[in-house]
Amino acid sequence: MVIESIDNIEVAYQLCKLHKVDMPIVETVYQVIYENLEPQKAVEKLMTRDKKSE
Repeated sequence: MVIESIDNIEVAYQLCKLHKVDMPIVETVYQVIYENLEPQKAVEKLMTRDKKSE
């Protein structure tokens, strides 16, 4: 299988931190790839986060 844009996740993560932009999907994917967050926990984290105006 090929994961599109996997090479860009680290850059996107760094940019969202640098510019203080909330990007929960990018942050969570980064954690799965680079910080060994279990995929099931990643899904739970995203699905149970507080709602806010976007």
